[in-house]
Amino acid sequence: MKKRFLPLLILAIFLMSISYAANTTFSYKDLLYDPRAMGMAGAMTALADSPTSAIYNPALMGEYSRLAFKFGFGIAPLDEQNFNNLNTFVKYLQLLQNNSEPPDGKLSFNLSSAGYLHLGISKLGLTLFGDGDVDAYYYKYTASDPYADLQLEGQVSLDANVKANGALTVAIPAIDLLGLKVNFGANVRAVNEYHVDTSISTKATQTGVAEATLTGGPNENDYYERKFDLIEQRYVSFDLGTYVRFSPFVAAGIVVKDVYAIPLEGKETFGYEEGYYYLDSGTGNPTYSTVTPYSETPTPIDVVLPDMSLKAGVFVKVPVLGTRVSVDADLDKTFTPLSYRFGIEQPLFFVLTARGGAVLNTNFQPQLYTLGLGLNVLLIQADAAIAIDPQVMAPVAGSISGSIRF
Repeated sequence: MKKRFLPLLILAIFLMSISYAANTTFSYKDLLYDPRAMGMAGAMTALADSPTSAIYNPALMGEYSRLAFKFGFGIAPLDEQNFNNLNTFVKYLQLLQNNSEPPDGKLSFNLSSAGYLHLGISKLGLTLFGDGDVDAYYYKYTASDPYADLQLEGQVSLDANVKANGALTVAIPAIDLLGLKVNFGANVRAVNEYHVDTSISTKATQTGVAEATLTGGPNENDYYERKFDLIEQRYVSFDLGTYVRFSPFVAAGIVVKDVYAIPLEGKETFGYEEGYYYLDSGTGNPTYSTVTPYSETPTPIDVVLPDMSLKAGVFVKVPVLGTRVSVDADLDKTFTPLSYRFGIEQPLFFVLTARGGAVLNTNFQPQLYTLGLGLNVLLIQADAAIAIDPQVMAPVAGSISGSIRF
């Protein structure tokens, strides 16, 4: 009887819609895009020579006069058990696809990631960037005691948040006089947000299947249920930034993100199916019967536009040593600080750059430490960084990037 119940779980898995996910604990998504930003703890508002201006301050594009092509990617959490669960989850799905039964038990993993692709020249830039969260849960229990009612329970659920941005950045030098330089910049971003939630739940017992076989209908204890929910939102958003360089050694910047947004389309698609299992009289194998056929219902919804956010920062360069120090503050609408970012960058041996930083709360208690390293050889630059949890002093996130500049 146990072998007869295996196809029930396999059927449930194959009927499941694939999705990507969403309940992670890493709160600093802006660090995942660029390893230089991660190494500097995100204190990038006044750091002028980075092609990731669209993400941190569009006014900085006015200081980047080279043609650049750059790609970066970050991931969190860097937890061994989490990645072991991810590998195990994939192996379990492969077993099911090969008609083999995975072990009983519970399994869950979550993953947060972000990345970008940038092409820029002089005071213009096109940047594609986005982030996503993955949360997956697996549960299976099979009772095979010949003296008890044979039973199989299974559940697979996935949840996903994905946000994709396509940003056109324009920077305008407004003042360049007697060492004082002022740039204004703006992003026009086309934003697509997706939230996907899908799950399969099933329970089949020997007595329940027998009852369904006799009555030709479902019973109270056994079931099959599939749910699918997709929320899609599209809108255009605008960011404004200012960069002020007082001298080659002192600069400041401020950026207002999502200062204005225009809703385009909002839609929620809900899908549902339920059924039960019985024994086929011809083959004697468990067979699935639909009570509610799977269907999807799209419904227009109002687009939820993002709240405006602000960030201000200062930059200081130490003469001779070339040390760069950058300090940022995340602000609310009343310009009250929410957190602080501190980063330091030190050139080493002409081709290497070391970075370190910290994210602090309003009581100046560390929330994250960061470390990074950059390698610059001719036209090619590579960067890597990690974020460290100060409570356990262990890495929790990492980011890498590569670029070609002309």
